[in-house]
Amino acid sequence: MLRPLMAGHARKAQQLLAHPASRQLIRYIIAGLFVTWLATSAFSALVWHHVDPYLANVGSTAVGLSIGYFVHSRWSFREGGNKGEALQLGRFLISAGIAFAINNFWIWLTVKQLGLSPLAATPLMMAATPILSFLLNRYWVFKAH
Repeated sequence: MLRPLMAGHARKAQQLLAHPASRQLIRYIIAGLFVTWLATSAFSALVWHHVDPYLANVGSTAVGLSIGYFVHSRWSFREGGNKGEALQLGRFLISAGIAFAINNFWIWLTVKQLGLSPLAATPLMMAATPILSFLLNRYWVFKAH
């Protein structure tokens, strides 16, 4: 009874992986988890050392940018169009600026409005912001057409 069920799931997985967007999403999740972990670790370390949360966000964004562009342009979205490195980098920086603003919103909400620890923003930075970043990267920064 389990064998037909497993075969059905295997077929569905193969169909899902046949789409470039699915493969990009999987690679983005893997790379994004690593980049997000590094960036939020930098944010947390800076906050633990009593750096202002907004300034800590600048530091963590610099970490994420320096690693993120390389990983996403060369691996996550390698099937993306070749619009030239300068255009992609410019769009990536704009996309990162949007993510930076969203992370500043999470800090404002959790710290300034709710009076929580600056570390309370970290789960939101790790969960909500990457979703928008994926969409911007897939359909604007590294789009195939």
